[in-house]
Amino acid sequence: MEKIQESNVKTSAWKFLEDENGIMYSVQFDEVPWKFRKSLIEAMKDWNASGTGWHKSSGNQILIYKKYFKSQEDWEKWANTFPLQIVEKKYWGDKVKVVIHGKKSK
Repeated sequence: MEKIQESNVKTSAWKFLEDENGIMYSVQFDEVPWKFRKSLIEAMKDWNASGTGWHKSSGNQILIYKKYFKSQEDWEKWANTFPLQIVEKKYWGDKVKVVIHGKKSK
């Protein structure tokens, strides 16, 4: 994952749902260069792939994953230790709170 840290991959995360199984989060990786695709897929092997796409102009991929966590704390622990910065968006009606997890930008 060292090489992917140097790429321009952008991430977004959001709470997808909360039920008796826990809290499901979605993470979207944007602008994933083909050469880093395999490394990212390997890093997300314990997540469920839920979508893919690509940017027509750059040719880079979009990868979307979902996973249940037992608690908010478990999610934050994972997000803060992931090698890429993860930008979480929390929605309350018309309001959005942005929380940045993990590797901070330079």
